Amino acid sequence: MNIVVAGYDKMLAALISGAKLHNHNILGVFRIDRVKYSNFTLFFKDIFAPSVDYSFIKSHNLYDIKAKSVNSKEFMNEIKRLNPDVILVGSWSEKFCNKILDLPKYGVINCHPSLLPDHRGANPYFWAIFSGDKKTGITFHQMTEKLDAGDILMQASFDIPPYATGGALKNKAAKVAELMTGELLDDLKNNRIIPLAQDENKAVYNKYPFDGIDFVDFKDTAQKICDRIRGLKPWAYCSCVLKTKTGEKVYRIKSAKIVELKQNTPPFNTGEIISIDCSKKLFTVKCADHAVEIKVF
Repeated sequence: MNIVVAGYDKMLAALISGAKLHNHNILGVFRIDRVKYSNFTLFFKDIFAPSVDYSFIKSHNLYDIKAKSVNSKEFMNEIKRLNPDVILVGSWSEKFCNKILDLPKYGVINCHPSLLPDHRGANPYFWAIFSGDKKTGITFHQMTEKLDAGDILMQASFDIPPYATGGALKNKAAKVAELMTGELLDDLKNNRIIPLAQDENKAVYNKYPFDGIDFVDFKDTAQKICDRIRGLKPWAYCSCVLKTKTGEKVYRIKSAKIVELKQNTPPFNTGEIISIDCSKKLFTVKCADHAVEIKVF
């Protein structure tokens, strides 16, 4: 199979590595740097501070597609010239227009790190943890103009460890995607895939970020508070307001864990500090059910 890959970060590397492991031919790579930076800025950045994506592409001696958008005339001309069987996409912020979607023989296939139709949209790693899911996964689906809504071509699930952060989940998803990519391309080539339409009645589109995403309210349960904090790592740190003897103060939270209160623990109000360890910057705070021990900066 002749393919073009568009993406960034770990998912871009996963798609490239997975394709190469099964000896598929990568005609070119379109990296997000081309969209984010002007040609002038990118020229110097590639020389003095190259991105991980650029370094990875160059280490594999792959063609670096030059365009400003997947919907640009330049990108369309490149796809027509390269004539790939399929375009693989991993982590991308733009919608593809129909003119691009219809060009390759097998269309454009997106690698989405959730069990679609659940958690459509940006950063499903956060949403899987924040929603209390026990499992998440990888879905390869046909891209359409509607975000993350195309037919499912291949899907695999894996467990979410109890204390996994959003970043750890992203690393795991990339490894699973790498293993799936070669198999997907093999099955496409040999007509072994039966597309499965997504159930729109079960579709969940999550907005990311949302107002207050990084603020801890101690009226929530201890589990919900911890899930919010770990789900946002490493992209953001949560904040909270604590009332001490010197008054209210905003703290940035580094980590948190659940503390189950003993039966003989005196009653505390929600949001009230139960104990403080100043040397370790630890606060134990009452929440809706138990308590959380938070480490602050």
